[in-house]
Amino acid sequence: MSGYRIEPFPRSRRIIVDTGRAAGRRHAVFGLIEVDITKATETLAKLDDPPSLTSFVVASTGRAVEAVPKVHALRDLRQRLIVFDDVDIDVMIEVELEGRSFPMNHVIRQCNTRTLADIDTEIKTIRKRPQDSPTMDLSRRAEMWFRLPGFARHRLVSLLHRLPDQQRRLAGTVGISSVGMFGKGGGWGIGFSVQTLNMIVGGIAERPAFVDGTLLPRRFLDLTLTFDHDIVDGAPAARFTAELRQMLESASVLNGA
Repeated sequence: MSGYRIEPFPRSRRIIVDTGRAAGRRHAVFGLIEVDITKATETLAKLDDPPSLTSFVVASTGRAVEAVPKVHALRDLRQRLIVFDDVDIDVMIEVELEGRSFPMNHVIRQCNTRTLADIDTEIKTIRKRPQDSPTMDLSRRAEMWFRLPGFARHRLVSLLHRLPDQQRRLAGTVGISSVGMFGKGGGWGIGFSVQTLNMIVGGIAERPAFVDGTLLPRRFLDLTLTFDHDIVDGAPAARFTAELRQMLESASVLNGA
């Protein structure tokens, strides 16, 4: 044969397939917004050892969820909503193992109460030492998961979403991923979600905007918010979005960085 090559389907991708099937059963509502982060980027640029933009978004999101906790509630098998006090955010961190880079999920706990500097230190530590993340222990046990037939894996993933304590432990209560690394300029990403609230951090667009009646150059961050409509109605989703926008545009978490 010529004109193409055959490669094995990576076993790690099976987890994505299983998760995507389970997520497809949810009734998702999407919100595409842009947030003026000019103040935040200017403040970060003045710091000697600035935290990453990802850390800034994670810390801000944790406080916004704390203000509207319904958006990260989980439903259990008894049809009850479990609303956690702590905001545990599952983020994608680019790590290097065995000479190659790949994105790894890591859950940052209690993002609503920790400082920006503390969150940033954890992300940098996991980036340098991915073996310190509990995710690595799960990866070592993945062989048992792959031995199960596909229908059994799909049912178990779906069941996980109805076991709040287990889902919080494995995947947090909020998900944040970034596609801004794929190119310059603005842009939104649309994906599936296994959490009640998921956020995709898109690109940053620079364009003029009116500020107090004056046209000025500004930087806008594109965000895609995904809510599980089985749990979250429009009113709390709107309140959360307004709270998140205020947190990001005011850069308030930088005051206690």
